[in-house]
Amino acid sequence: MNIDIAMKEILISHNRVSVWFGDLSLLEECAKKSMISTSHPQKTIQRILNALDRSPLFTKSYITADLSGQKRKYRCYTLK
Repeated sequence: MNIDIAMKEILISHNRVSVWFGDLSLLEECAKKSMISTSHPQKTIQRILNALDRSPLFTKSYITADLSGQKRKYRCYTLK
């Protein structure tokens, strides 16, 4: 199954409209549903987010967080 379609189904089943880097349980579920196998969890997360970045089903935005006094931006994807 395509990553973007799998994530869309997962979000709908969880009554959600968006996913971001910190939604580890949703990302893990998507990896299993899409049969993604990588050596490191970080690579899996990046692979999923990169697929959503290219998908016409999702709109990209950012979440800004303050981590120890430094602002960090995290990718966020919302269903269209």
